[in-house]
Amino acid sequence: MRRPIFGLRNSLKCEICEEREARNTCSICGRSVCDLHFKEGICSICEMSMCELCKKNLSIGYCESCGSLICEECVAYSNGSRRICKKCAGLPPS
Repeated sequence: MRRPIFGLRNSLKCEICEEREARNTCSICGRSVCDLHFKEGICSICEMSMCELCKKNLSIGYCESCGSLICEECVAYSNGSRRICKKCAGLPPS
């Protein structure tokens, strides 16, 4: 939720810390964030949620075998809630 900084008409607060002025927009989720929560075009929330194999997509869960955060493209096996990553299955990552 975007909140204006008191006394500044055109400035918005960071959607993560709600303290600093939001000067950047995340290219993945569109959050307005401050310089502290922005790195290489993405916000710190998306950075923490990235797939640990391909580092391109947001993760959908953890690998049941190794515990890595994995995206839909890097899942080798899934039966609903259980997922195995391509690395553990011996397949090359996407």
